Amino acid sequence: MTDQGENRTGGVARRDLLVALGGASTATMAGCSTTLGTDAGSTLRVGTLRPPLSLDPITARAIGSEQAIDRIFEGLYGYGEGTDIVPAIAAGDPELDNGGREIVVELDEGARFQNDRAVTAEDVVYSYTAPLEEDAPTEWLVSPFESVEADGEHTVRFTLTEPYPALEHALTHPIVPRQEREDDREAFATDPIGAGPFEVASFSAEKKTTLRRWDDYWGETPPAIDRLTMVYVEFPVTQLTSLRTNRNDLIEPVSPLIVDHVSDVANASVKRRQGYTSFYFGFNCNEGPTTDPRVREAISYCIDLEKAVSEFVEPMGQRQYGPLPPRVAEEWDMPTDEWAKLANEKNPERARDLFREADAASGQLRILTSTDPKHKEFGEALAGGLRDASRGALTISVSETKFLERHVSGSERDYSVFVGEITGTPDPDTHLYPTFHENMTGVTNGTFYREDAVMERLATARTTTDREQRRRLYETAITRLLEDRVCLPICSFENSFAVDAGVENFRVHPIARVNPRLVWENGVVTVGSGS
Repeated sequence: MTDQGENRTGGVARRDLLVALGGASTATMAGCSTTLGTDAGSTLRVGTLRPPLSLDPITARAIGSEQAIDRIFEGLYGYGEGTDIVPAIAAGDPELDNGGREIVVELDEGARFQNDRAVTAEDVVYSYTAPLEEDAPTEWLVSPFESVEADGEHTVRFTLTEPYPALEHALTHPIVPRQEREDDREAFATDPIGAGPFEVASFSAEKKTTLRRWDDYWGETPPAIDRLTMVYVEFPVTQLTSLRTNRNDLIEPVSPLIVDHVSDVANASVKRRQGYTSFYFGFNCNEGPTTDPRVREAISYCIDLEKAVSEFVEPMGQRQYGPLPPRVAEEWDMPTDEWAKLANEKNPERARDLFREADAASGQLRILTSTDPKHKEFGEALAGGLRDASRGALTISVSETKFLERHVSGSERDYSVFVGEITGTPDPDTHLYPTFHENMTGVTNGTFYREDAVMERLATARTTTDREQRRRLYETAITRLLEDRVCLPICSFENSFAVDAGVENFRVHPIARVNPRLVWENGVVTVGSGS
């Protein structure tokens, strides 16, 4: 349950920020200034608001986990400077046969796991079939494949029953060693073996991941960083203090609360890039008062989202009116102006009328959030609006692990509304299918919304190669989701880092899980004496 004092700490007014930082004790500064290790030039520390939960690519479903996983593992393909894919474990581009329904990938024969075992086609097959067999959160990504088969030691053949336009993104799925994971899945989740440039030094769920450079990395470009630590920091002000006192070299994401003060209090700068991450309110359509569309509509009149985004998000993000981030909506020519008209302005009187019509005026609506400061702020803003409409509301903020479990339970005891986050790619499928399709209900979909016409369109769009036809399918499905108040879109958030001046060549990638990127095709990140 949210504690009001905790909220004030996490949401300190911007005008009070420098005062708060100025109050940092000399002892604190002294205690933090030498934490970079004996060789500071090869050590990088990241203070993040996104806690790591698991290091198993099959079961991971949080960006804090995925960012660590992306350093430990390689996919058949990775992302280039933008969202194009480039070979990683694959020896070259995929070969497409049978109208794009058969995909043949040759493996780089030099690719090896961190126990010095060669990556085989059987490992690739396992990586793409295990999510389906285990009903894992990554199931949606691999479900379009009818079969994945090994054709010898170094050739993999994927077969599709229908074309899959988002194929290239599916081919970036991390490859895990079959036998090593099967020997002990629980141990693998905390101390895995991958084929990436970093191996695990230590891991503490919801606290910290420390990685060390794998000196025998088989890839063409090894990292220059010897040691990478990603540590969970609960509040933005604490993040900034850690940057000021040299506790961390990078912090991310950069909160609007501190963005204007980074250069004032630390020898650092903000690097940012528009990405594919968005926030939304999701409704429990399975149990409780929010199964009634009138209640969901009433709730939509209880918050001024324009004001909330202005206060909590800008300038590090922007308002959005559908479940697709503005970047995707624009690229797909979606009718965002029409969707904006479906968004209600705050109107407590109208909300009260709808609650009365639905006979849902008693009891408290439970708003579930993680401990992410932004999620909590949105949850509290909605709770305040519900109270303005004479409706009881309770904001429940829980750890990331508990949030991921509870927001897909469908239980009225856990939530009426939740603050959700979608992190995807340029393809709409990565935002819509795992979030709203009934096949992912209880796994990554916490709305439990069931409408055959919407489900059919989301499924059909996955197999439609004609872009305009696919766009129309998504447009119709999204419009219905908005009209039925299955979700209230809130905003998109940029990928952003505050970077110490001693960190060189650091670039922000548009795909959230690729960050912090330390190696790319033509360069590496280094840490100089300025850290």
